[in-house]
Amino acid sequence: MLDYDSEAARYDETRGGHPRAAAAGRALRRLLPDGDRVVLDVGGGTGIVAEALTSSQRCVLVCDTSHGMLRRAVGRLPGRAVRAEATKLPVLDGSVDAVTTVWLLHLLDAVGVEATVCEAARVLRPGGRYLTTVDKSASHARPSSYAVTDGRTDVTAMASLAGLRYVGEETFVGHGQRSGAGGSEEPVYTLLAFERR
Repeated sequence: MLDYDSEAARYDETRGGHPRAAAAGRALRRLLPDGDRVVLDVGGGTGIVAEALTSSQRCVLVCDTSHGMLRRAVGRLPGRAVRAEATKLPVLDGSVDAVTTVWLLHLLDAVGVEATVCEAARVLRPGGRYLTTVDKSASHARPSSYAVTDGRTDVTAMASLAGLRYVGEETFVGHGQRSGAGGSEEPVYTLLAFERR
């Protein structure tokens, strides 16, 4: 797995930067009800997506395990970045309006994905939403270098077992990450939304 501490300084610039984060932010906003005030971006890295999602009406907090990534996040979101595992969030039960995991689940094994989805369900208030990207390697139209653990069918089944119901989806373009023959196509990511019962 990538060393995110050492990669942090150039992470955003090599992965589409602000255009990609803005596209993700727009897709997330389309799936979040207007009343959602507190959002927890789990595995939020440098905070670039959280920054794009933040508004005067919405406070977005970033959790990540990488010190290097969090140093970047603190610069974007002072006082709203914390070091935490996706499977052990330092958050009370039912205390947040929404949880996001953008480009995270594909990095975990199946046990980690299940634990992350269950933890998201735990911290959501009733009616709160969990938003996550799925099928990352398929988005790039190339084989994954590791086992696919973020398949939509598996993630949806795990979400259902955790007390979350599917409520919609969006797609967005991964600007600056051309894939396919000759690198001519931008990947299109799928974002699923689940609601806490």
